[in-house]
Amino acid sequence: TNQEQEALIAAAVEQRLAAILSEQQKQFAATLEAVMKNATGGVDKANAALEKERKAVEKELDAAKELRAKAEREGEKMATEAYEAHRKQYEEACRTELLRNLCRMHLEIGKSNRDIAVWLDVPQSFVENIRQVVQRVEQLHPDRPKRTPLEGSPKVFLTGAGRSGDLIFESRETSFTFWWEFGGYDTFLIVDVPTPDKWEARTQLPLAKRTDVLNFIGEHLVIHETHGKGSYIIGENVLTVYSGE
Repeated sequence: TNQEQEALIAAAVEQRLAAILSEQQKQFAATLEAVMKNATGGVDKANAALEKERKAVEKELDAAKELRAKAEREGEKMATEAYEAHRKQYEEACRTELLRNLCRMHLEIGKSNRDIAVWLDVPQSFVENIRQVVQRVEQLHPDRPKRTPLEGSPKVFLTGAGRSGDLIFESRETSFTFWWEFGGYDTFLIVDVPTPDKWEARTQLPLAKRTDVLNFIGEHLVIHETHGKGSYIIGENVLTVYSGE
């Protein structure tokens, strides 16, 4: 009958639709599984890359820490070595500055060379040297420029960077280099100079010219480095330049 035929057709259509839906569900499930696998693989790759980068960063940090530790160790060692290399100059500069200040104070109130020498336990020549330097420096102010004449057309100039460098002396007779460093407080410059027994070997000049040459250098530094307002003292192995009058 017509009803039976319609029922059969409906059943066949429903069966076909069920088969199509089932197949679509399988395909969707397969597609979803593939997507999830790809996504998981991407996450794993990303995690692997991040882990690799993390290890690289840790390695760089370890290297940086080691470099800093090495710099601190070597920096302290270099500072110690630099101090030890010039310990004698530093100690003399400090001692000379103290004696210089005390000596000048007593000179200004009119005490004699002998009295000052006895009180400070220094040679009278030390006191006289300071008295002469004070008098010489007074002649170096801008309104009364004056230099001690020296043969050979000598020139003096400083080189270096930071807190230290070289003082270069050049003349027709010779050329030599002294080490210099900035000081502290009233001490403006500390210049390493050879002791009398090493003067001729280091400068190729006779010992008789030592005082004149060092005075020339001291006056040059006062004029050009302190604008004529400083002073200087010649010691055994150091020439000290002071910033104040």
